[in-house]
Amino acid sequence: MYIRLTKRACRLAWILTGMAIAAGVAFVAGCQSPVGLPPEAAAGSGGQGENVPITPTKLLARGKPEGVSATVTGPRSAVLSWSEPNGRVYRYRIERAESPDGPFVWVADVSPDKLTYSDGLTPDSRLKDSTTYYYRMSTIFDKFGLMSEPTPPVKTTTLPPPVPPESVKAAATRSRAVTVTWTPSVSEGVTAYRVERAAAAQPEAFEKVGEVSTPEFVDGGTPASVLKDSTKYRYRVVSVNRVEAESAPSAPAEVQTLPPPAAPRKLVATSNGVRCVPLAWEASPETDVVSYEVYQARSAKGPFINIGGVKGRTNTQYIDGGANPGTLEDEGTYFYRVRAFNDVTAESADSETAQAITRAVPPVIQQVTAVSARPREVPVSWAVSPDTSVVGYEVWRATADADDWEQIVRLNSRDVTSFLDRGGEKDGTKLGLLKDGTEYQYKVISFNTANVRSSASASVKAKTKVLPVPPSGLAATTHLAHMVRLTWKPNPEKDVKSYWVEASKEPDGSFRKLAGVNMAEGVVLTADEPDLDPNVTKFYRVKALDKEGLESEWSEVVKGNSKPLPDAPTELQAQPDGNTIRVTWKAPAQPDVAQYKVWSKKFLGWNLLTTTRQPEYRLGLTDIPKAMTIAVTAVDKDKLESEKSETVKVDPKTP
Repeated sequence: MYIRLTKRACRLAWILTGMAIAAGVAFVAGCQSPVGLPPEAAAGSGGQGENVPITPTKLLARGKPEGVSATVTGPRSAVLSWSEPNGRVYRYRIERAESPDGPFVWVADVSPDKLTYSDGLTPDSRLKDSTTYYYRMSTIFDKFGLMSEPTPPVKTTTLPPPVPPESVKAAATRSRAVTVTWTPSVSEGVTAYRVERAAAAQPEAFEKVGEVSTPEFVDGGTPASVLKDSTKYRYRVVSVNRVEAESAPSAPAEVQTLPPPAAPRKLVATSNGVRCVPLAWEASPETDVVSYEVYQARSAKGPFINIGGVKGRTNTQYIDGGANPGTLEDEGTYFYRVRAFNDVTAESADSETAQAITRAVPPVIQQVTAVSARPREVPVSWAVSPDTSVVGYEVWRATADADDWEQIVRLNSRDVTSFLDRGGEKDGTKLGLLKDGTEYQYKVISFNTANVRSSASASVKAKTKVLPVPPSGLAATTHLAHMVRLTWKPNPEKDVKSYWVEASKEPDGSFRKLAGVNMAEGVVLTADEPDLDPNVTKFYRVKALDKEGLESEWSEVVKGNSKPLPDAPTELQAQPDGNTIRVTWKAPAQPDVAQYKVWSKKFLGWNLLTTTRQPEYRLGLTDIPKAMTIAVTAVDKDKLESEKSETVKVDPKTP
């Protein structure tokens, strides 16, 4: 029956219609908008999309869908299928309930070209696991809500949730890593497995640690692993199907993680390093060890501090101090421990403690000697240092008992244990630059590879060679013709080998070398200056030279003269004596006058008339053609000839 209602009656009808729809037993026709339906249902008038319900207006007993059936084809879903009814179809309405008596809820209004519908395919419409559902359908004839009565309900039951995996096992497969395996779930549609873990100390406090699609999961095994070493854990697995339905947890499997790496063994710390301590230990047999850390302390009880480490399992050496030589204290005591670390940062316990003492400063150098009586040089020698880390020596010098020490050489070899101090003179052909007859003191210091220096050795003294004394007894002649002869006494030094003689025109003038005289046994020490003019005055000095070339100071200066000329004859007279004219003169004072020369004056120069040993000369009157002027010279035994005497005139006509 079709009934037209007023607006007020229509509102009341819609309220009843909503209740009837919920019960699935009544429809109301004749009103334009639903009242009391959900907002999405209120928009259904006019035939919008399949998921928007059309407001029912009138129910007909005929035209229902035929052969309605419901089957379960997957988890949390069901498929409805039906046959077309006789007559036209605008939509099919599907409703669902969990009881055959309802209440039924609207599921969808589907297109007339469909004869199946899958319920529960979207996340918002998932059905429940292991739940029986009842479906019924109605045919909607037009967009105004004219529809058939519902079909009788058909029943289907959804699948249960997946069953949990079986045979769950957990094994500690490496450091801080657990591998969990299981038999796959027999349930259809399982797409994932959720792995959960609980510490054995809190056996029920499971938390998700991962989700995988295959029946194996590795927990940890990286440096970020939260697993602890040597700790018990429980693992269980939950099956998850494609609609995120979860199984109950599997039976837990318990496992204990592997212990940390074993402590390094056979740690050795080597003593006597120069400010360093070399360390070595056995390589860890555990292949996942990737590094070692070294800890140092100054006492066996610690505290030990991390001083560094090395990378690599087989790299098992470390030098504390950085190098050899290093930066540690001399003769310092150090204690060491080493820990191993694997690739997940698991840390071993400490190794056994090893102790080492760094090398002491080099010992004092012994047997230092210095040789005296060397010319301007001092040889210094010492015993080689017994310390094999020593790489050289320093030689220091001071004068006499002064404290003016200075380093004179640094020798960069442990095996060089001598030095000739020549005061800095490098030319070996020259004398050194040390002072003559001067006492020096020496000490030696060794140094090692770290330039650590020993204490100074005991000082030793040596005196350089004294200069020869100036020669004495120097004498110069004054009576030798054309020369001066020098004589002097030999020096008292046994090693004087020569003398140096110099001459000068002035006593304090510029002297020049006259002669070098070699010393020889039995040889009289003389030196001559020949080729002098008569009566030449010269000044002389001499010094001694020893076999090393050391020179004495100069002797006192002496004066020497070459022999002067004889004096000229004096008191020359000419007197007639018979048929002769006798010329006489007085002999000069020199006793070695050997003869006289009688000269007659020429126009230019003189003419030698005769020589005579007596202080007179006779001229025959017949030998004198005319008057002449006579002069006489004296000649000594060295043939030195005096100046001409005063002249005398000889005239044959003079009576």
